[in-house]
Amino acid sequence: MLRTILQAMVRQAGCDAEAEDAKALLRPTSGGCGLLALFKVLDPQGKSYILDTDLLQLCKEHEAPTSFASLCALVHEVDIRRGGPLTGRISFRDLGTLVFPIDSKEFKALSDSSTDAEAKSVLYLLQFTEPCPRCGMRVQRDADATACPNVVCPCHSCQTPFRCYLVGRDNLYDGRSAMPADRFTLCKLVAAAARTAENLELDRKRLASEPGFDHLTLKSVFAYISAGASTIGSCALRQAFRDQHVPVSEKELDLMWQRYAPHEDEEVTFEHFLRQLRYDPMWTPEDCHATNKILMSVLQTVVRQATSDSEAEDAKALLPKGCPLPALFRTLDPYGKGYLMDTDFWQLVQDFRGSSSFGSICAMLQEIQLRRRYDQLNYPGRLSMREFGALIFPLGSPEYKVTHAATSDVQAKSELYLMQNSDKCPNPKCGVRVQRDSDSSGCPEVECPLCCTPFLCTKVVGDRTAIRSGWDDETGSTRLSVAARQQLHRAIAAQAHAADELEKDRLRLAQLLGYDATGLSDVFNFVAQGRTSFSLADLRRTLCHLHIKATERDLDLVWKRYAPSGSATVTFPDFIRQLKPLNHGLGGA
Repeated sequence: MLRTILQAMVRQAGCDAEAEDAKALLRPTSGGCGLLALFKVLDPQGKSYILDTDLLQLCKEHEAPTSFASLCALVHEVDIRRGGPLTGRISFRDLGTLVFPIDSKEFKALSDSSTDAEAKSVLYLLQFTEPCPRCGMRVQRDADATACPNVVCPCHSCQTPFRCYLVGRDNLYDGRSAMPADRFTLCKLVAAAARTAENLELDRKRLASEPGFDHLTLKSVFAYISAGASTIGSCALRQAFRDQHVPVSEKELDLMWQRYAPHEDEEVTFEHFLRQLRYDPMWTPEDCHATNKILMSVLQTVVRQATSDSEAEDAKALLPKGCPLPALFRTLDPYGKGYLMDTDFWQLVQDFRGSSSFGSICAMLQEIQLRRRYDQLNYPGRLSMREFGALIFPLGSPEYKVTHAATSDVQAKSELYLMQNSDKCPNPKCGVRVQRDSDSSGCPEVECPLCCTPFLCTKVVGDRTAIRSGWDDETGSTRLSVAARQQLHRAIAAQAHAADELEKDRLRLAQLLGYDATGLSDVFNFVAQGRTSFSLADLRRTLCHLHIKATERDLDLVWKRYAPSGSATVTFPDFIRQLKPLNHGLGGA
């Protein structure tokens, strides 16, 4: 098994060599456009990242014979080379590592960058500044001076004269778009990288199927190469190949080290070693055949749920601007019960002679409680103030996150008060919230009492903005105007209609022949490819494979529904919970 794993590592280096040869032959950045222009080709909508579906669109545009499975493998390979969690996305710096040769200064700069903003800054310095030959400080000219290119290093301890022809510009992007030839070259490079990534994935799969290959075996091989140490050095790696008589060239060893060592000055840990050799089954459309009516109906229902959620989010814009949550809550709870019932919402509908049915109001309350976590206590038919906040605040807003995470109404009101009447310390290691004891518009700067960081704070303790705005009087009684109550009614009516459509969709789905827990399990296994959970990338690839159209906003809303706690994956209980009729068992009418 030791020789088998070492031979697999050599094959990985061979695949990397093929990818490097493709970069040398195609050289997509050698034309008129730069990396930013190539990134815009793959991200025309400005998402700030690239998906496997974006790569597929480019290949379809040029009729490249590249399978979707190989493009999925390419995105997976990028995730593996980057390190950290698997995101299913290609960032700006990831695209740079696919485009620039591995021995170039651009590749090293992009690999060492922790964010895309840092990568763009470093690329700007590399392209539009000249390093001082003595101290290394980078210099650029403020205007063209071909006749006299000599400059002096601005460093006081250096003052070395040298030639500099590079003129500064505002940013990295020069305004030039990718030409058709650039797009075609990029497509060929993506196709070559995808073939290489697919071969790497197949090699990991073959290695995983070898008798005796498991986690303990990899630990034993790592211990052999490192001679019992916690890390592997380049000399130890070369010696292991020599001892086992596995032929490997110096170029292959160099490419191997670039793959296994995240940075050149670091050694290989067991986590890095395991990440490159472990086989993680990924979503492969070529292995999927379950395109029956149930599968299509369930996934189309999932996308329609996103459409209904989008309508509900748009309805929240109808609410009175600036009205605090307690004021809206007391409008529907004039007797101070401390919770809202379906009859309270029904009374508001009757006050304005609305057309919403009582059934849609009940569906709305059930839909709100369906979005809560399993460990949060819910009372059927009534809403607490923090549950009412999910009806009022937009999904993903800070207020929504506070009310969603709160374990009691008292905690929710305290957190909302802090958000509205205090400013947060900008120090990421601190985050304490501060408010002023008096108005000081002439000097709004304060000092954090915990970490002493200075920042601007304009929030004053005991601010009566809500009273001056007419929402509450001094005793806390509600003063919502008729117009504000009507806005609240319109928003609730729209969300009740969306909830009613969601429930009708579930009932229609339940009436399909064979729709039961087993049928849902088959659909879940199709998306998750036999795993216990699926990611957003798995869902996106499934919809693409079945030609079901869904925008990125639709997918975002779907994920917020099926993974409400911000989880990176969706389990089967989360999946089935959103698809069962709320008032009926599976298969009920």
